[in-house]
Amino acid sequence: MTGDYPVSGFTGRAKPVFDLDPVHTLKLITELNNGLEIEAMGKTQKLQPTDFFAGCAVSPFKRDEAEQMVQYFKLKKKVEAGAKFIIPQLGYDIRKFHELIQFVRENGWDIPVIGNVYILPYGAAKLMYENKVPGCVVTKELLSVLEKEKDAPDKGKQARLDRAAKMYGFFKGMGYDGVHIGGHGVKLEEVEYIIDKGEEFAKNWMDYVHEFQFPMPNGFYYYEKDEKTGLNTKTPTNRKNRPLDTTVPAMYSFNRFMHELMFEPGKGLFGMMRSIVKSIDGSSMEHAFTRFEHLIKVVLFDCENCGDCALFELAFLCPMSQCPKKQRNGACGGSFEGWCEVYPNKKKCIYVRAYARLKKYGEEETLRDIYVPPANWDFYHTASWINFFLGRDHVGRRLGVPYVPPKKSSK
Repeated sequence: MTGDYPVSGFTGRAKPVFDLDPVHTLKLITELNNGLEIEAMGKTQKLQPTDFFAGCAVSPFKRDEAEQMVQYFKLKKKVEAGAKFIIPQLGYDIRKFHELIQFVRENGWDIPVIGNVYILPYGAAKLMYENKVPGCVVTKELLSVLEKEKDAPDKGKQARLDRAAKMYGFFKGMGYDGVHIGGHGVKLEEVEYIIDKGEEFAKNWMDYVHEFQFPMPNGFYYYEKDEKTGLNTKTPTNRKNRPLDTTVPAMYSFNRFMHELMFEPGKGLFGMMRSIVKSIDGSSMEHAFTRFEHLIKVVLFDCENCGDCALFELAFLCPMSQCPKKQRNGACGGSFEGWCEVYPNKKKCIYVRAYARLKKYGEEETLRDIYVPPANWDFYHTASWINFFLGRDHVGRRLGVPYVPPKKSSK
């Protein structure tokens, strides 16, 4: 998981630190397990292999196509980075749980999928309904059910336990590999009840599908609905002709044109730009060139001058400045109805915007296929154009731009 954005701190909000996103972290753990090689004292040393068992989270509970697809795109990257199990975030739409396990199977990922069972009281549900617990989805219809249950003599306790047991049952029936049972102040005997009763419910789990149909209004599903079962067919939803979830600015077309003209190796003005940059690198002009580039990119992209630019991969949206969590490989799980977790109803999630831009040109799956490494802080406040054209940054390396070692600056 990405982790929560800080909400408090000493004398004010603490600085958010998200140098590694979940994909980076999983890659790091995989390398640690294999014996990470590091440079120390001028030598390459291999650390003792570790034995971490790292998994990943994903949210199938997203309303919009863009928001849901970037979750699944990022899931692919997490699996490829070495995730050993998958667990969904919290929701109560059984069709979405079925969607996830079917999606994992169809991709051929032979790793365990763990169901998320939460013993849901009315108070927690109300917070989730109000989007005050990022990544957890409770609909108005479910909240109404819980509101009635809390008026029972036991304040809805038995209904909560039976609901959790039925979730255990349908997870087992669908083929999930296990469950995580959670809740506030849960007692051992309650967990035992959920397991024992859940084993009974698993025998006829399809009988309870109708009790867990709490979809988001006008929500997107990856697969078409099976009207007989209330779950999913194996036919993916046709996304090609679906409308975009957010507008695409006209400036994006101009950015694409300029990129193809100047930044595509072997095309347009790339060779000329590389020659110019070579002459500037390490010269007295480098500082002025860096400031000039930064000025342009601040105006166009709200650039933070990290020097290891990811604009190319994210449809000319800067993850360092426009994503509060600085996610470079996909959206976090906290977005809601297309809005950023940190700025709900104010800023659209950067990946929802990127998906719409790329889908307009039939390129949305590049968000799935291209891995973006952590920003290299050696490049902080240096010219990303120099780093790119001389094959030093991650994009230059990915595209095979010939490497030119840095010159000592004469600024």
